[in-house]
Amino acid sequence: MSENGVRPEWAEDIRTKRVRRLWTQNELARQLELAAGPKTRSMLPSRSSIIREIRFHEAGTHQPGTLYAELYRCVWARNPEPTTEAQAEPSSDHLALAWTVGRLNHRVDRRTVLQLAATATAGAALDPAQRLIRAISGDHRPDDPTVAHVEDRTKGFHRLEEHIPGKSLYPALVVHLNEVSALLEGRLADDRRRRLAVVAGEGAILAAWFAWEQGDERMTAAYTQLANVAAKHANDGSIAACMAGYRSYMVGGNRVQSTRLIRAGLDRLGDGDPATRAWLLARLAEETALLGDQRTALSSIREAADAYAGADFNARPWTYFLDPGRFASMTLTVYSRLRRQDDSVAAMDEIALHLGPTTEIKKLCVVKAEMALAQYRLGDVTEAVNCARSALDATTAMGFPLGWERLDNVATELKPSRTQVAREFRTEYAATRPSASQSSPL
Repeated sequence: MSENGVRPEWAEDIRTKRVRRLWTQNELARQLELAAGPKTRSMLPSRSSIIREIRFHEAGTHQPGTLYAELYRCVWARNPEPTTEAQAEPSSDHLALAWTVGRLNHRVDRRTVLQLAATATAGAALDPAQRLIRAISGDHRPDDPTVAHVEDRTKGFHRLEEHIPGKSLYPALVVHLNEVSALLEGRLADDRRRRLAVVAGEGAILAAWFAWEQGDERMTAAYTQLANVAAKHANDGSIAACMAGYRSYMVGGNRVQSTRLIRAGLDRLGDGDPATRAWLLARLAEETALLGDQRTALSSIREAADAYAGADFNARPWTYFLDPGRFASMTLTVYSRLRRQDDSVAAMDEIALHLGPTTEIKKLCVVKAEMALAQYRLGDVTEAVNCARSALDATTAMGFPLGWERLDNVATELKPSRTQVAREFRTEYAATRPSASQSSPL
């Protein structure tokens, strides 16, 4: 890092090239290993050490020496960036990709997203797109396939945000919402108007989240209002409940306000939508655990588990993320904060069953950070640092504020430790953590 706190051009270049390829630092380390010949590979350190070097390079702390400079050159040459045409039309590409992913009836892993991204623009169905164009231009009223097209696209955006940084998806999502607005301005049958109002609400929730990630308070408030208005007109309490849940992360560490928002969301939800109910109850458990309200935290997480057992987390776009591994991480957050060691170990065992190479990067930002805290509290500093480094890798790739906040907690908790691994991680973290990020959400 230069004296004025700005990354050198070569450091920014390495990071930019990695991010444009949608790689984590772990994946870049793997590519560096692949680019090395047998003799050179024998000279390389362990994967974790290579990742640490990449972090230092991207932070501008260490400039790559001859060996790493040559390996970077080979990696970039073997793995070209997306074409200039694709970079010039990011919104169009992401609109097509969102529609493609949204039509699938299952979650998609990162490898599938990358494969679909290569063909989504060319493979997007022409008929729904042409119907949408004609509908917006006023040539005819939107028909059911047109409405289904924007419904699928909304689902896709919610799925993609687990894999692609919100900053990249945000412009395309705004285009999507503008198109939905144009459709709503026409004369519509009541059922189609309600479906489009639901689409607007589901999209506005995500737009508010992206705006918050970018630190744009004005647009966060505007999209929050849109989500609530859409919920009212669609008579869909789940949309308002979800928006309240998202807002519970945005209150700058005010636990009382966060808890109030979650309770309001549960009231709006009623007895329906078990997946959203399970998520909000788990959020309530997380926040009340931090408030020291052990009784409410434990009863809430147990009630959340009961609701989750009968839930379909694919029922609404915003609960796609809540697979068994992510839900287990929320239980771990509660039990770790309450210092319940046996329950924490059981939660980590459950998480381990569901984590793997295809786990969504955004999920790793939070899950691995929570595992780091739990491992440290259980006395395993080495494993805590390993988890923290995985979280740092994912958070750097996604630029996710919630990941940085969780890692701030990890770095703070590791501060009293005099072990070498803890000191090394805190040094790496200080070199990698963006200096001008928004305030912590929790």
